[in-house]
This record gives sequence, C-alpha cells and structure tokens, in this order.
Amino acid sequence: MMIFHDPPRHEQLRRLIGRAFTPRRVAQLDGTIRTMCAAWLDEMRDAGGGEVVAELAGRLPMAVIAALLGAPAEDNPRLKDLSDRLLHREDGSMTMPEDGIAAGAELWVYFSELIASRRRHPADDLVTALIQAEVAAEDGESQRLTEEEMVNFCLLLGVAGNETTAKLIATGVVTLNDFPDERARLAVDPSLWPKAVEELLRFDPPSHYQGRVTTAPLDRYGEQIPEGSIVLLINGAANRDPRTFPDPERYIADRPIDRHVAFGHSIHFCLGAPLARLETKIALEEFVKRFPRYEVDRDGIERFHSTNVRGLSKVPFAA
Repeated sequence: MMIFHDPPRHEQLRRLIGRAFTPRRVAQLDGTIRTMCAAWLDEMRDAGGGEVVAELAGRLPMAVIAALLGAPAEDNPRLKDLSDRLLHREDGSMTMPEDGIAAGAELWVYFSELIASRRRHPADDLVTALIQAEVAAEDGESQRLTEEEMVNFCLLLGVAGNETTAKLIATGVVTLNDFPDERARLAVDPSLWPKAVEELLRFDPPSHYQGRVTTAPLDRYGEQIPEGSIVLLINGAANRDPRTFPDPERYIADRPIDRHVAFGHSIHFCLGAPLARLETKIALEEFVKRFPRYEVDRDGIERFHSTNVRGLSKVPFAA
C-alpha cells in the first residue's frame, strides 16, 4: 500500500492517486452526503432517537466510498461487514482472527473484480480514474498503477477510510453530548462547524498513533534512538499537549488551531482528509439540527476493539 512506501515510489503513487482523488471529485459529493444523512436522520427523528453507529455513522462512510469507487449501492452492507470483520480484534489481542483473514481475502477478490469490470466498461468513478491515471516516472516514461496497487488503494480507502470516519462521527456525537454548551453554540451558529470538526480531530481522533522508522540516529529527551528503529508516535497525546493547546481536556468548538496531527504530518499526511472532514461536518451538522438536545445512553455505549482504530461500535441516544 502507498502508506507503507517511502520516496520515490510513495511520491509516484501519491501523484497518480491524487489525480483521481481530487478536491473537485470530493466536493461534488456534498449534496449526496447531505441527502443520505437527511433520509436516515429523519427516520431517527420520527422514532424519537436510535443508535448512532448502526443508523448513521456506520452507514455513511461506506456508502460514500462505494459511490466514489463506483461499487453498486446494494453491495454497501456486504462491504461494511467485511471491513468490520477485517479490522476486528478480540479484546486484549493484536492477532487477526481467522474470520478477519477470510474477510480480507473476500474484499481483495471483490475489488479485483470491480477493477476488471471497469476495464471493460469505464465509468465516471474513482476506479476508472485509477485505471486511466498516469504520471511520468524518473526515466521520463509514463507510468500507471499496477493491478495490485489499485486493489490496495481500494482496500485502503474502503477499510481504513471507512472505519476511521465512522468512528469520528460516533465520537463526535458523544463528545457534543458531554459538552452541551458547545453543542448549543453549534445549533445556533452553523458557521462554527468547520472549526468544530478540527477540534474534534484534536480532541479524540480515530487514529491515536502512527509507526515510523528512523532514517538517522536521533536524540530525544536524553534518549538515543538508533537509525533503523521502529518508533511509535502518539499523536493522540500530542493533540492534547498543554504547551500548544491550553485546557486540552476541554472541547471548544471554535478553538483556534494552527495545526493538529490527527491526519499525520508531512509526506504521509492523509490523502482522504478532505473527504473525512466533509462527511463528519455534514453528519454532525444534520444530526444536531434535528436533535439539538439529545441525550446519549452512556450505559449502552460499546467500544470497538481494533489494533489501530479508536472508537465506538454502539451509541444509543434519545431525542
């Protein structure tokens, strides 16, 4: 996958994929995302509440990604189920269960077949754009993604992009429940939502750490780190560093944020950040619009068990 490469291959892959995964293509999804959210949330409003993950947060990202890739909408439940199974770990275990391995294999076959279908029948979707994208290599020759690279990108977007955004939306509902004054401000002034999403990413992102390998010896806080060492960077802690963020344990909807590291940093900055921001903003904005004074059932909250995604698998609430 692109995220496991260093330059120069990482830069080549990022340029290729960036030409398909453009801000224009993401921005065009605004209306689609809002329509989806409105339909699901209206049903929840009529019912007087519901369960955020099953009825909104867990549905939206996969539906959007499927539409972006060009996968049939009727496949959304299957893709979501496979994604959940691939990422699931038993509590306290880092080992992928047999069911997760089987789900990963099934996803690989699914996306391979989708790519093969788009080779035969091109369409206005991301998979077709990935097939057609090309960039000049160092030798001047034009270069395209390999079959394996295309499947891996579909997996990256369909699994990592799906789960992280789903968890961010659910976390946002709980966070705004815990800070009702900030929720009230957002209900009155929707212009605060872009900053509110950035503050949520700082406050409790779905990705709390990244692994990196040192390319040179380092000296940090009196500790020597040799070249070639695997280093775990805890961005969840960095985002609550009081030297940068005063009163870091408090969620402040319009907190001035020059930079947080929820999406990583530098050349590996998350390529899907604009899509995650857009989905989260619309989902939470539409949610609060319909439920300005909702109450989360904290006893009914369930946490998702994974090796690298932090979030919730169940969030019941009442209007």
